Amino acid sequence: MNKLYFKLMATNIKNGKRFYLPYILAGALIVTLFYNMAAIYSNEGLSNMPGSSDITMIMNLGTKVVIIFSFIFIFYTNSFIMKRRKKDIGIYNILGMEKKHIAMELFIETIVTAITIILCGLITGILFNKFLMMFLYKLLGFETSIKFTISGMAACSSLIVFTILYSLTIIYNVMQVKLSNPVELLRGSNVGEKEPKTKILMAIMGFVCLGTGYYIAITTENPLAALSLFFVAVILVIAGTYLLFTSGSIALLKILRNNKNYYYKKKHFISISGMIYRMKQNATGLANICILSTMVLVMVSTTVSMFVGEEDILKTRFQAEINISAYSDKLEDHTKLDKIVEDEIRNNGRKITDKSGHVSINIAGLMKGNELDTNGEDNIQYNYSDITFIEFIAKDDIENICNIETGEIPEDEILIYSNYKYNEKDLKLLGQTFKVKESIKTDDGFLSELAGIDSSLINCFYAVVNDYNMLDKVAVKLREKGETDIYNYQLHIDIDGTSEEKKQCGSAVKETLKNKKSNETGYAANIIEIRESNRESFYSLYGGLFFLGVFLGIMFLMITVLIIFYKQISEGYEDRERFIIMEKVGMGKKDVKASIRSQIRTVFLLPIAVAAVHVAAAFPMIRRLLIMFNMTNYKLYATCTIITILIFALIYIVVFLLTSRTYYKIVGEENR
Repeated sequence: MNKLYFKLMATNIKNGKRFYLPYILAGALIVTLFYNMAAIYSNEGLSNMPGSSDITMIMNLGTKVVIIFSFIFIFYTNSFIMKRRKKDIGIYNILGMEKKHIAMELFIETIVTAITIILCGLITGILFNKFLMMFLYKLLGFETSIKFTISGMAACSSLIVFTILYSLTIIYNVMQVKLSNPVELLRGSNVGEKEPKTKILMAIMGFVCLGTGYYIAITTENPLAALSLFFVAVILVIAGTYLLFTSGSIALLKILRNNKNYYYKKKHFISISGMIYRMKQNATGLANICILSTMVLVMVSTTVSMFVGEEDILKTRFQAEINISAYSDKLEDHTKLDKIVEDEIRNNGRKITDKSGHVSINIAGLMKGNELDTNGEDNIQYNYSDITFIEFIAKDDIENICNIETGEIPEDEILIYSNYKYNEKDLKLLGQTFKVKESIKTDDGFLSELAGIDSSLINCFYAVVNDYNMLDKVAVKLREKGETDIYNYQLHIDIDGTSEEKKQCGSAVKETLKNKKSNETGYAANIIEIRESNRESFYSLYGGLFFLGVFLGIMFLMITVLIIFYKQISEGYEDRERFIIMEKVGMGKKDVKASIRSQIRTVFLLPIAVAAVHVAAAFPMIRRLLIMFNMTNYKLYATCTIITILIFALIYIVVFLLTSRTYYKIVGEENR
């Protein structure tokens, strides 16, 4: 009996090689991806590199994403293969094989397939691990030799994870046999042929979910709020996509069918009729293709744009080579601090190429109408995004920093620059009332010029006053509240030299200010950031994100391609019967082929079109989320998104055309 099981298994795999071969190859590639993610995560050499904590965090996230989508992929492809096998299993049952024998044959078949996939994936992963490590090190700018190693932890993790996943498929396959009767098994590949009902409520829910998700993505302006709402919008769009593909598409097709002038035409009649009957079973697969395509487009476009623009992002995050933030209780003459810093820079042999600085007063509170409540309410916790930050700054300073003309500002009046439009006529705070001369909504680049990227992440605006005397009036009120370190002096200095020379000079300035007392500098609580000292960890983060984006993009693309392939095969087996029937009732072979070709194009091009719409709707929200990664160059992101969509569409069409050959071969087999 054991020999019979293995003989049946070999025969089934041989006869179904067009199903099993892509399943095995794709499964092995996923194991390869997981092994390499886990190997990078556990690599001891990487842990000694600058920015290693960012890389390990990203790789750890990547392994979890691979596990989730491996589960989805394995069960989707396994269920397709089981659907194609049900008829064979039903024949075995009718010919006298008991269910326990059929279950044993399936058990052995799944075990052998799983072992083949896991072993091939591990071997490929081990062989390509050094190449991938070299690629990652190149992205991160690490220059070191890489030895060929085998990660025991990654291999064990791969064995455990995929053994569990394939064990679940074994249970699923065996239960399919146990719970089905021979008649159900024989007709299993034809399930879903009844005309689906029009579910108006479900279609409406789909439009509501999709519309709500789009509304959140388009209208949410604050990046912190966008972060908290992003996953809500994603879930709504995913739900809306599935609902609309399942019910909305059927409703639309039935509306077209009811239009007699449109429906009763030769090329429309066959395609619409066929799609109505098949949409029930096709909807989930098409929705999966659409969601996965959206994931590929979003992930690749964002990570590529961040990687390409990482130097620009670095300069946005760190406005100059040396950035100093110092505080004082009174408006000091900051020339003492400037002189100490400039002398130390010269002592290190560097020249100052650019310098800017400004004094401001920062106040935070809850905005209630036209009044900023700086006291808050006791025992109530607020989200960071609920707080409004106001920075008072003299007009001379803002004009020098942003190269603008503000004009004369009368006493007790303010000019507001903000990341949102302030519509009130005045502003009240600390018992004072300031008349608003004008409120100007600015872009993210303008705000980052003033105080770095953080001003774009929160409800922040700049209250521009005429001179330092007006700043003193605000300071008096803060002192009455017991506030200290009221004045904030921001100093930004660019210097010449190599990366290492800039780093050494910045470190020397930092050490000098650390050893100086406040009466020597005039300021206390110095915060110093050196651009070059943060470059390596910064590039590690963005290089790691790009690496992860490429990895996961490949995986999502591979799953998408495989779903398209299996759908083409499924369409072929379902259409070949229709092909014969339509020819028998008098339709010409040319007309039948044209009708089926039109139907297939419509069905398979719909997901990529909807995915492009999803990406376009998500663009405003993702652009704001990228601000949290210090990226304000939305034109670069837009360019990367458009290029990604065009390349992906080209790949999608090529895959469709290649898999169509399999489809036409299946359809033609029955007619030769």
